[in-house]
Amino acid sequence: METRGQSHIFDINKFFWKIFGIWPGEIPKQYYKYYSFLYISITTVMYNGLLTLNLFYTPRTLEGMIGEVIFFFTEVAVVAKIVMVLVLREKIISILKLIDCAEFEAWDATGKDILDKMSSIYMTCWRACAAVSNISYFFFIILPIFSHFIWKADIELPICKYYFLSDEIKQRYFMLWFVYQAIGIYAHMSYNINIDSFISGLMFVAIRQLKLLSHNFSQIQSRNNSLLTDSKSDLVTLHKLLKHYDIIIKYCYDIQDIISLVMFIQFSMASAVICVTMFGLLTVSSHEIFYGMLSYLSVMTSQIFVPCYLGTHLDYESQNLMIAAYNCNWVPQSEPFKRSLRLFISRANTPIVIQGLKIFPLSLKTFNGIMKMAYSFFTLLRKVQDREM
Repeated sequence: METRGQSHIFDINKFFWKIFGIWPGEIPKQYYKYYSFLYISITTVMYNGLLTLNLFYTPRTLEGMIGEVIFFFTEVAVVAKIVMVLVLREKIISILKLIDCAEFEAWDATGKDILDKMSSIYMTCWRACAAVSNISYFFFIILPIFSHFIWKADIELPICKYYFLSDEIKQRYFMLWFVYQAIGIYAHMSYNINIDSFISGLMFVAIRQLKLLSHNFSQIQSRNNSLLTDSKSDLVTLHKLLKHYDIIIKYCYDIQDIISLVMFIQFSMASAVICVTMFGLLTVSSHEIFYGMLSYLSVMTSQIFVPCYLGTHLDYESQNLMIAAYNCNWVPQSEPFKRSLRLFISRANTPIVIQGLKIFPLSLKTFNGIMKMAYSFFTLLRKVQDREM
């Protein structure tokens, strides 16, 4: 039976990308191009065009502007992710093929267990993220519809008020606008789930490969060194490990090329959203809005925390390689083996770091700095508000 490569963990992401018009696959089909163009034009280009127009017409009141600005900043990050998948499709296909290369396969049962856990953890996290997002969508979009038709409760447009439309037009075509916004926000929620998890998954694959490499170093055990064949066998094994490390380095460079710009945009927009949302929590007029903004703040914080955590973990595992290499049974090995090992340790002394536009590293230190900066802007806005009152 044909075995699937490790990149199969991203099949679920590609499935939803295909449904929502941004993944034609390795060989694009002509009819899919038409579907993709039409779908993206309606649910992204026109959707964000109306959102931008609405921002210009929004009344210049603090409470009115906060919600519109939050969604606008969020949409900038979503568009950047969509463009990333569309423009960098060839690079994404290339990196998925690299994940399936022979060097990334396990040598023994323990190594296979390391890779199997990677697949299990990734799918568990994806399901949890999808479940939370869909539950939130139900309470935010679907439940108000039921409340409106069953209990005659008031209902408003879910995303933005479309201030550029007259009240008469909004009321006449209210359900049309409501359904349009609901479909658009669901598509964008799906983009967020499946592109964010894909980016995190790429980093997670690198982490597991480093763990696998560390484990493989521990498998080097010098047998009777007086036997030339044993010495050569260990040297061949070491060269395989060095080749594995070279491919991991290339893989991480490819990750950097793919996510660098989108991470810079996501971190910039998330910082602004966190700051505005924190300030908005002080001005809300109802408990429903307060808890909604609090949950939104948690989601935006997690969007930058996860890649920062994975970036820190990647840095740690790359530095741990030196310890793993030093702990292998190198003392009785041949001189060529020791020379190769010294060169590897010297090279592994430089940690693997993923950066956002080569400006800041994805690390918990960066996350801490962003949260401090957001809080500083929040306190500044708070002082300005207090002086105006």
